[in-house]
Amino acid sequence: MKGKRAIVLASFGTSEAAARGSTLDLLAKEVQEAYPSVSVRQAYTSNFVRRRMASEGISAPSVPECLEALAQEGCEEVVVQPTHLSPGEEYENKILSLRPEFQRRFARFSLGTPLFFHEENGSAREADFAVGLRTVMDCFPPETGEQLVLLGHGSPHRHNPIYEELQDVADRKGWPVHIGLVEDTDTPNFSMVERRLKEKKADLVLLAPLLLTGGIHVSEDLAGEGEHSWKRRLQGLGFSVRVCMKGLGTFPEFRGLYLEKLRKLMI
Repeated sequence: MKGKRAIVLASFGTSEAAARGSTLDLLAKEVQEAYPSVSVRQAYTSNFVRRRMASEGISAPSVPECLEALAQEGCEEVVVQPTHLSPGEEYENKILSLRPEFQRRFARFSLGTPLFFHEENGSAREADFAVGLRTVMDCFPPETGEQLVLLGHGSPHRHNPIYEELQDVADRKGWPVHIGLVEDTDTPNFSMVERRLKEKKADLVLLAPLLLTGGIHVSEDLAGEGEHSWKRRLQGLGFSVRVCMKGLGTFPEFRGLYLEKLRKLMI
């Protein structure tokens, strides 16, 4: 293999081929172009996604399967970069938990962090969050008078404070950004976003996904015609809603945030 070095891009994944092609596959291509002497692999943490891809004849290794294959191939140095936006259960249980075993298997084993990560010191964290959110706003630029509502996935069975920290950063910067999560049992939820919009006396809303690949959460939860979609609920409250359905991974400037994280790991 190339120089016995490898980069593993570890993603939740998506079962939609078009969404993979326009996000995760593009990121892998850009990483390979940036590091031509390194073997770049993709791995997936979602069991559902891996089963669906396998049923279509597409290779879809889990992260430990990918790392085991690299060890068997004689790889000496491995960098694992998650593409998850936040350190939820998928990252902690299916990526971070692998470090003790695979640190022993390779001469060098480096594990990156999700894009928005909360275990850094306060000033560094806020700076990273601000850069990330500014990039999201560049991807979904609000027009005059619009408030940007970002819909994320969240962790309904285990509260993830990252989204509240992101909202705090946006508020301190004075940005017209309001972050909500798919499940009403998670926070910040629809009612909290509704209250924020009313406090701003908003009329115009740009609704967009705080998601890397989009998929069903965009087509149904965000922009669907069902009564529970955020678009329909916001319209029902009297807001004029403009919708963007592109996953963040379709934007080169957002993919560039992962390339920057890798640059620091590859030193």
